Amino acid sequence: MDQPRQCPQCGADLTPDAPGGLCPACLMKAGLDARTGLSGPETASSALGPPPIHRDAVPGVGRQFGPYRLVRLLGRGGMGAVYEAEHLESGRRVALKVLSHSLDSPEAQARFLREGRLAASVNHPNSVYIYGTEEIEDTPAIAMELVAGGTLEDRVRQKGPMPVPEAVDAILQIIEGLDAAQAVGVLHRDVKPSNCFVETDGTVKVGDFGLSISAKVRRDTNLTTTGAFLGTPAFSAPEQLKGDELDVRSDIYAVGVTLYYLLTGKTPFKADNVIRFVAMVLERPAESPAALRRDIPKGLCAAVLRCLEKQPWRRFKNYGELRAALLPFASVAPTPATLGLRFLAAGIDMLVWTVACLPVSLTMMSDMMAPGGFRITPGTVAFMFGGFALWVLYYGITEGLWGASLGKAICRLRVVGPGRGVPGVPRALLRAVVYTLLPVLPMWAYFRFDPERLMAAARGGFSVDILANYSYWVLLALMFATARRRNGFAGLHDLASGSRVIRKAAYEARPVLQLEEQPQPVSEATPTIGPYYVLDRLDKTDGEELLLGYDARLLRKVWIRRLPEGAPPVAASIRNLGRATRLRWLGGSRVAGGNWDAYEAPAGRPLLALVTKPQLWRSVRYWLMDLAEELAAGLKDGSVPTALALDRVWITAGGRAKLLDFAAPGAGGASAASQKPASAPPDFAAARAFLNQVAAAALEGRIADADAVRGKTPAAPVPLHARTFLTALPTFESFVPLTSGLKPLLQKAASVTHRRRFGLVVACAAFPIFMAGAMLLGQWMMRHWMESQPDVMPLQFCLIQLAGLEKQSDDKDNSKERQALEVYIAGRFGKTISDPATWASPFAAAISEDMRAKARQIVAKYPSPSEKEFNEAKAVAEPRLGGPDMANNFLGGSPLSVAAMQAGLVTLLLAIGSLVCALAFRSGLAMLVFGVVAVKRDGSRAGRLRVFWRALVTWLPFVLGSVGLVALGGLLYADPAVFKDINVVLGTASALALALFAALAIVSALMPERGLQDRLAGTWLVPR
Repeated sequence: MDQPRQCPQCGADLTPDAPGGLCPACLMKAGLDARTGLSGPETASSALGPPPIHRDAVPGVGRQFGPYRLVRLLGRGGMGAVYEAEHLESGRRVALKVLSHSLDSPEAQARFLREGRLAASVNHPNSVYIYGTEEIEDTPAIAMELVAGGTLEDRVRQKGPMPVPEAVDAILQIIEGLDAAQAVGVLHRDVKPSNCFVETDGTVKVGDFGLSISAKVRRDTNLTTTGAFLGTPAFSAPEQLKGDELDVRSDIYAVGVTLYYLLTGKTPFKADNVIRFVAMVLERPAESPAALRRDIPKGLCAAVLRCLEKQPWRRFKNYGELRAALLPFASVAPTPATLGLRFLAAGIDMLVWTVACLPVSLTMMSDMMAPGGFRITPGTVAFMFGGFALWVLYYGITEGLWGASLGKAICRLRVVGPGRGVPGVPRALLRAVVYTLLPVLPMWAYFRFDPERLMAAARGGFSVDILANYSYWVLLALMFATARRRNGFAGLHDLASGSRVIRKAAYEARPVLQLEEQPQPVSEATPTIGPYYVLDRLDKTDGEELLLGYDARLLRKVWIRRLPEGAPPVAASIRNLGRATRLRWLGGSRVAGGNWDAYEAPAGRPLLALVTKPQLWRSVRYWLMDLAEELAAGLKDGSVPTALALDRVWITAGGRAKLLDFAAPGAGGASAASQKPASAPPDFAAARAFLNQVAAAALEGRIADADAVRGKTPAAPVPLHARTFLTALPTFESFVPLTSGLKPLLQKAASVTHRRRFGLVVACAAFPIFMAGAMLLGQWMMRHWMESQPDVMPLQFCLIQLAGLEKQSDDKDNSKERQALEVYIAGRFGKTISDPATWASPFAAAISEDMRAKARQIVAKYPSPSEKEFNEAKAVAEPRLGGPDMANNFLGGSPLSVAAMQAGLVTLLLAIGSLVCALAFRSGLAMLVFGVVAVKRDGSRAGRLRVFWRALVTWLPFVLGSVGLVALGGLLYADPAVFKDINVVLGTASALALALFAALAIVSALMPERGLQDRLAGTWLVPR
């Protein structure tokens, strides 16, 4: 009778199937204590040593285990051990995960098989690849990709916390792998540094899906039947510790803890026992990583702490949000903001500020205006200096807390501090003070900080005071004298505050293909080749077939390439390929009547099936990058295919290009190029020509021979930066400058989106709308003032008419008319002229001193005209003046009609400016500011005449309408009886013209890909 086994931790008797050689209580405690950070971040061995395992529990190192030789033990876990193993037949090295014999229950085997299936469903460059599952000596085993660089935990233990950009880069790759898993409905549930493996080239891959579950079918909990916790508590979300239902935000919590560990070398929570640890995780907020390491940017700390929120709804909703929060801190150098975009952002901020302050500004005018000049009141001074302080606070708060003022946010700019995070309020305030104070300080010093002298200079003629007043703009321009591309176009305020203005990364996820995967039923009657079922024949050529197979264990498709007798085995360099841009070889056979090789079968389509129509640059740039990196690696290690042809390219459902060693299924058989016997292995020149052929075929939507497009730039409307690269592609001398030139293009805008096109419309409409609003407010203020002083404007109008008559007196005798007008002025406005309160009106400031003196002379000359004299003068004057309310004709009609006329005038000026810019710069005003250019179908820059025609088509409806309105105004002006309604007529017509123009502009902006003006002009809008 066998002696009962005992738990080495507590001495309790063990059942025959006790997992890990521990009793359930100690197994639970080991899983918790060892991972709470008491002695190490996660592994049980760090606190308790490796769990005891019987000699027959796992195979021994150095022995043959089925078709494998076990080279070395990589690690042990609760379900078994992982070995580096060599497949004896193929020579391929794999990571072989073997289920422990002590966990041979049906439940354990089912969980082990499920791990293989779930992991195999995630086929992504940032996920460890599963080659297959099998039973060896009655023991389940999973053959996985061997990642040679160790884990992220190993990296931190050996070298300490990682530099911020390196840590963020690693997490971004982890996010990519987990996002791919989420896309197929898999939750990992055990994300931690020891489950994140690093390739020798720095690629990080997520592995160990032993605790993962399907997000579609939730039958598993976090506890086994023995009560052991599944997961790593130090990296588990609070809801996972409590056994609640999990979703993607639970994995995001684990990602946050992993980033915390990479940055600090520690986990957020530590305790001296299990109870306290769980209580801390559930109740205490995590300490900021900046408390352990001061150089971590605040924005990055905020992102980490958001991942660690107790409530799932407070965390990032998905990996896309988390990625956007981390991208500013990655190693990719940010793109400096150009001075043009910064000036545009400043103009928008100034416009917003002016609109916000306009009501107060107009109210202050009544206090400032006086007959002899401006009168500065305490309220005026408070408004001027208070406005300056608010202007500084506006920039300091918006840029300090959110990294962008309103103008910068609209222009997709961002202010960053030394750590690429938001600069913080103190730094932003310093930046704002230098920006606003330095240009204005010399001007204020010149005027001795006296607002009255400043305002007097603004009203005076040409003088040194005027030059001093305009010195602000000169000094503001000199603020940017230090701007150089090498310093990120930094102005003096940027240098003084240690900040920079960058463009927000135009990150765009790799476009995916929309495919419909059909289930593939299999039965015992389905033919097999090796361990795979044969579902269909995909292609057949002389001597070989390409079959669609099915792996019933991992529930995934494979491609089986059946070869003729005597075919040589796949080269070792091909068998061991693990790059995401090549097919993985899964296995094969070279026996009589059974020559075949099995490869992964990623969902997707052949390139030849896609290039039947032009493809968008946003996709093609990724394909070119994939192929360029693969060709560079293939030429280096000798694994490059013997033939480079379009039918050898497969585009996966995830939008990744893979280079095949045979014609892709569905490509219509081997192409003529691929059938040619290779005279020599491909070299860099052949690889470069192949890339150019792929670019031409994809962008032009046609299949062309490599020789036909050799040295030619693809004819397609692509961004100018892309065209520059494509033009230089045939001239590159090596892959280093080629990939270095292509990689930054992945972060730039690939097209002019609907949103950007609509932004052009809004940009054109913003200034007219602002001017119309200002006119409405001005009309309201003028009417308000006229109610209190109704005679000021009519008096000014009469004085102007009198001055005109006096100038005409040299040519003809108009003394009677002048006398009648003087009597009319004296009779109607005598009291107004004599009243000192009249000259306190804001309108009185517009009446010059000469006119005022003339008015006083008239009153003195005709102190009290009789009623008969006044009526006779009125009969002569009013017909000439246009009626008794002639001055009101300037306000005429409703305020809305005047505002519409003002907006129409501004729009006309914009139209003229755009037409001039089209001829001068081959770009409209808004296009010039927003970095958009017009190109022809072949991608070359559109000429001036074509761009001018496009601008003319854009503005023609409004220009023609405006010309008609001017003609109409001239006719109306000829008839004084009708002239009094001219503002109403012109305003209504302007409103109609503006409405028509706006409707056409919006419709054009919403049209797919190209607007109406582009279709008529034969142009395409692309980013600069």
